[in-house]
Amino acid sequence: MGDNFSFDSILVPYNATSGAKRGLMAAMDLAEKIDGQITLITCIESSSLASFFRKNKKDEFEKERKIIQDELENIEYDTKKLKKPLKHVILKSSFAPDTIAEYAEENKIGLVVIGQTKILPTEEKYHERMAQYLLRGLSCPILIVK
Repeated sequence: MGDNFSFDSILVPYNATSGAKRGLMAAMDLAEKIDGQITLITCIESSSLASFFRKNKKDEFEKERKIIQDELENIEYDTKKLKKPLKHVILKSSFAPDTIAEYAEENKIGLVVIGQTKILPTEEKYHERMAQYLLRGLSCPILIVK
């Protein structure tokens, strides 16, 4: 690795999909080899169309946060082999790629690892655009795992 890259801090966007789990497993393999620190980031979108019809957005956020915490308990066994404890942040977001890029910049993240999720043909354009937004917003390298 060149002198310009330090992968000791790895950020993994995590939403409990099979792709996100593959991204986490790849990040764990890398972190073991380089003694890196992994941070999972989960973005809960706050300005989706559905949120306009919710009565209490705070309760909805807490409900989604609880679901995410339960999922993290499910993967806890897999992450015990890491030398450094896994960190996790849950953030409200109006647009996940921006939130991820801002977090990576503010916390001096060295690498973002994303697991690719199988998508339907009708979702391809949406996911391509999301990846492009993330690529444009990040100043650090990104690894996309198939």
